Amino acid sequence: MSALHQESWFSAVRNRWDESHSPCAQCKYSSLQRMWNAIAGSKRGIRLQGSRYCGAECFESAARESLSRAARSAMATAPGPHRIPLGLLMLSRGQLTREQLREAIDAQAASGEHRLGDWLEKLGFATEEQVTAALGLQWSCPVLASRAQPVSACAHMLPYCLLERFRMLPVQFVVQTRTLLVAFCDGIDHTALYSIEQMLDCRTQACVISHSALEQELERLGREARPNDRLFESWCDPSEMARITSSYAHKLDAKEVRIAGCGEYIWVRLETHDEVATLLFRRSIGATTSIGKPARTTILSTSSIS
Repeated sequence: MSALHQESWFSAVRNRWDESHSPCAQCKYSSLQRMWNAIAGSKRGIRLQGSRYCGAECFESAARESLSRAARSAMATAPGPHRIPLGLLMLSRGQLTREQLREAIDAQAASGEHRLGDWLEKLGFATEEQVTAALGLQWSCPVLASRAQPVSACAHMLPYCLLERFRMLPVQFVVQTRTLLVAFCDGIDHTALYSIEQMLDCRTQACVISHSALEQELERLGREARPNDRLFESWCDPSEMARITSSYAHKLDAKEVRIAGCGEYIWVRLETHDEVATLLFRRSIGATTSIGKPARTTILSTSSIS
């Protein structure tokens, strides 16, 4: 083996050693203790939010702190006001008359439901393409072309419950820049985008998609099995959520765990060597200590990890 190859080999081994046996962020093992653990065959530990924890006790303690922070920060946030109301924007572009706009507003007020754009379409005053283009101008972001097809692999980067809740769809991931293009149709939720950036260690860019295109894709995705997603219908005490998270992490031999608040959800992402599992804890008014039934699919029953 040449000197260059030897140096490269030793560098790779050193990097793997540092990654696997770096100090525990909770108990701060000494170098001698870490070496003894390695000789004794201890596991490499689990990384949480980028920091390594040597075992179940340290990991669960750190997870409890992260879950407490996520519970405090997670809340449903209404989108901020737009610069120009949709109706006035389309009126200024000559796509509507004042009479048509007034009729659509009156119909919306009388029904008490649906967006103004929906009523413009129902009454035949505008097409879906016109409404979608106006929304793109209103939100100052690009419109996904109607002929563009979402990349199927992107859809599984985010939990289906969050796609449904925030009316969003991941449509393209650029590996070189680690940028995820996320399409919305009912308003851009920047809190959700920030959570995605935290969880996937990427940048996000928002775009607008037509209501029918998003509905069609969500319906298709809703029929697909997601065996690695699990939903808990209510938040628990952070200690209980930490126990559940720790149990899943060790049962699945997760190497990386990330936690973030996202709307009324606490989102836990567990990355193993070859797949990703998701835990979602959803805030339920008046029920904060019991665990609800899982969503469509589960990976493990609660009793199997107790």
